[in-house]
Amino acid sequence: MWTTTPSSILLSLLFLSSVLGKVAEPKSRKTDACQPRKTTFSSSRSGYTPIKPSTISLSHQGIELHLARPEGKISVLKDGTNDKQSVGATVNSTFSLWYGKVSFEISAPTVPGVITAAILISDSSNHQEEIDIEILGSQPHAFQTNVFAPAAKDKGEEPLYGVLGGTSKLKGSETISDLHRYTIDWNKDRIIWTVDGKHARTLKKNETTINGALHYPSHPMRLQFGIWDASSPVGTSEWAGGPIKWNGKGGSHLGTITAVVRSIEVECP
Repeated sequence: MWTTTPSSILLSLLFLSSVLGKVAEPKSRKTDACQPRKTTFSSSRSGYTPIKPSTISLSHQGIELHLARPEGKISVLKDGTNDKQSVGATVNSTFSLWYGKVSFEISAPTVPGVITAAILISDSSNHQEEIDIEILGSQPHAFQTNVFAPAAKDKGEEPLYGVLGGTSKLKGSETISDLHRYTIDWNKDRIIWTVDGKHARTLKKNETTINGALHYPSHPMRLQFGIWDASSPVGTSEWAGGPIKWNGKGGSHLGTITAVVRSIEVECP
């Protein structure tokens, strides 16, 4: 289902991990198997902390995730990437879960080169696992899903980024800019992704054995969501349909790009 090369997927997911994964662990983080909760961001962001508060705002729509235009002149390099990248919003939960069902209500921008992501990511540096939803501005009628769970046997081998990934389409003429409910339902045997209550994809644990080793997420994870600029490096930009065209025609300029997360709900088995 992937239309890009393995190398471009590898670069893009390495970049996603570096952008969304760099976060100081909140001292108050609480790890439980699962605790049900629902947060509607128009009134509160309790349980969630932004890495950089200035990149978010609360409105009647929800929590707005901002990707501001880089300062100064922005040029396109010979390799087709931008010479400057913006740093967008990343928000982390102050709690973790160990299996459960997580739903994100998201409206994402349809700007090529922009990625809106909602993921589960492991707390421990010893277990760098992820379950991802990636919404590409260059693909307005679809979204991508992915799993990353290294095995001890992989040591010294090329990381298996993207190998367990896939692409799912939205219904009819609907686009990612419409508000959709994206869900990750994760237990010890399988992961199910749905959108607006409709099945999108299932990945079973026994389907994640690669080179004789299991690559299935099995450790506590925190929730994380954000917006990021995929204008560089080359492989990432190609995957994302970038770079972002900040400089429009006739001297016009693209300003701040925004995604909105209205709510997040955690349901437990």
